[in-house]
Amino acid sequence: MKLKSDYKVRKIAGESVIVRMGQQNVKMTTIISLNPTSEWLWEQLQGVEFDAEKVADLLTGEYEVEREVALKDAEAWIASLTKADLVSE
Repeated sequence: MKLKSDYKVRKIAGESVIVRMGQQNVKMTTIISLNPTSEWLWEQLQGVEFDAEKVADLLTGEYEVEREVALKDAEAWIASLTKADLVSE
């Protein structure tokens, strides 16, 4: 899977949020905000094919986290992205 390229991270009122580029007059009923780790993962995975294993590799390479925990977190992160329709197969 890949992150959809028409979404970008922008800073709004001090928060990192995902916005769809090229959309005007969009009714913003859902705001997707990112914590620092999610924002870092988003930046690392731009234009890259990934799965839970790849995300877990990034997490264990950057943070002091056990592989099992990283894999569980990666799966949850990907599920959140999928639910928000931010990834393509």
